[in-house]
This record gives sequence, structure tokens and C-alpha cells, in this order.
Amino acid sequence: MHKEVWKFICRVLMILSPFIILFSWIEYQARQLPNSFALKKVNFERLHNSISILVLGSSHAMKGINPDFFSCKGFNFSNSSQTLFYDSGICLKYLDQLPALKAVIIDISYFSFFFDLKDSQESWKDYFYYHYYGIGVQGINRFCPAALTYTALYTKGTINDIVFRKLSNKKEFGDIQANGWEKTNAPADSFTISETSGQKRAELHQSLIHPENFPKILITLKKFLEVLTHRNISVFFVSTPVYRTYSRYLLPATQAQNKKIINDICMHYKVQYFDFSGDTTFTIQDFSDNDHLNSRGAEKFSRMLDSLLIAPVCSLRSK
Repeated sequence: MHKEVWKFICRVLMILSPFIILFSWIEYQARQLPNSFALKKVNFERLHNSISILVLGSSHAMKGINPDFFSCKGFNFSNSSQTLFYDSGICLKYLDQLPALKAVIIDISYFSFFFDLKDSQESWKDYFYYHYYGIGVQGINRFCPAALTYTALYTKGTINDIVFRKLSNKKEFGDIQANGWEKTNAPADSFTISETSGQKRAELHQSLIHPENFPKILITLKKFLEVLTHRNISVFFVSTPVYRTYSRYLLPATQAQNKKIINDICMHYKVQYFDFSGDTTFTIQDFSDNDHLNSRGAEKFSRMLDSLLIAPVCSLRSK
């Protein structure tokens, strides 16, 4: 009986072995993909001893702030749809590995105080933070395929491109530079920046706002700020420039609520807020879409930040 069972198991393994080999190969390839999470982790860990300025936030900061134009060494650890929860988690995870850190820039977008990935179509990103940084939100399912394998993190189309060697890394994951900034070109068509697309973008961001998330986000943010201020690390809240085709469709009530929240935080912590969202010195030539700067705009904005915020901090702390 045991002999027959063993033969059966061997036959099953023989039948499954090609699939096991194929899956193992795909899993290996998936683990090597240079997505924004992997690239930022590798580049940050290579540079961490010299980083003086850390940039955190969503894609607005990821595309709009280029540390190459800072007076001292900076790194952009923001990411697309990155929440304040992950801003805090990433910085606190690596804080003891940042001996030269002098200031943290935290991007504040229209939706920041009310946004959780679980409420969006990008909830799958929770598992990228879990795999690459060991940060997991409460309630994450550690036994689902996305938590157990890297292959399950990607779409069927991406896996298909891996198998047939058709994957374009820059097209799929963005042109991530060694300093964490994503290089972005000017739009290729006239619709990318328009009243219609801008309104849709504003409506999308409005849909990400869930007031019930605010208390939890505020607690996380306050604990984060307490740690930074205790270590005498300067903190700046920054809202990046956006084009008028986007900003004119944002709800005034939400904008007023954001300002009140920021003012309350700035009153209780050593935080300064700089709002560039309505800066009219940024023209359509500076944007890649309605609410993201392109490479030209990022250089312009980064130089502005350096002159206003960063250079004084670097100069003061170096004396």
C-alpha cells in the first residue's frame, strides 16, 4: 500500500514538475524587477550614511522634487499614492541609519489627511510595502498569495511580459533616478493637461477622501513628528505646484479643512508649512499632467525649495 502511494506521489510530482519549475523561474524574475519600491530601497541603503534631507510623500513629491538641486545630500523616498502612514513607517524604520539627517520634507496633497490605500484601487500596494520594507497595515492578510509570493504582486499582463521577455522597465515602473526622484517628460498630447482631464483627476482625488480615516492618520502623524522634533530634525510640510486645470476643481471646503489641520499641527509641533499649489510662476510647460511637474518643473521647484528651506538648514547645522 505504501509503495503504491509513493508511486502515485512520484507521478504527480513528475506531472507538476514543469509547472513548479516555471513558477519558480517567474518568482525569481519577479523578485528581480526594478520597481519603484525595490529601486528606492537599494539606492537608499547605498546612500543612507550621507543623506541630510529626506523627502516623503505621494507622486506629487516623487515627480516634483529632485534632490540633485539641494545644497546637501538628499533622497526622495516618496512614491505613487504613498500615504502618511507609510511616510512615517519608512522614515522611522530607517531613522537610526541616518546619522546625517537634518530635515524631512513631507508632501501634503489634497487628500493626504484622509487617504488610506485600502479605500482605493491601489490597495495591492500594501503588499509591496510589506515585502520590501516589512511594514504592514493592521488587518493585512499574511496568508494570501500576494503576501506569500512576489509573483502575485503583479498583473497577469506583467507576468506575461516577464515570460516572453517583453517587459519595458522604465515604461512599467517609471524612470527612477539614483536619488529616488522619478524623471518625467512633458505631455505628448494636448488632452493630458486640459479642463476635462483636470476635472476627472480632481474628482478621483475627492473620491479618495474618507473622513473616518483622519483620526488614525492624525495619531500616526503626531507620533512621527514627536520623534523627529525630539531628535532636533527640522520638518517641513510642502504642497507642490499643480496646474489650474486641476486646482480649480478642488472643493473649497476640503481645502479649508486641510489648512485648519495643518495650522493646528504647526502650532503644536516645530513644523513649517509652505503651500506652492497655487504658485502661478509655474506654467503649463512645467507640468507632465494636470497635477504633476515634469523634469523642467521639478528642477525649478527643487531649486526654489533649496533656496527657501534647505540651504539655510544645511548652513545652520554645518556651523
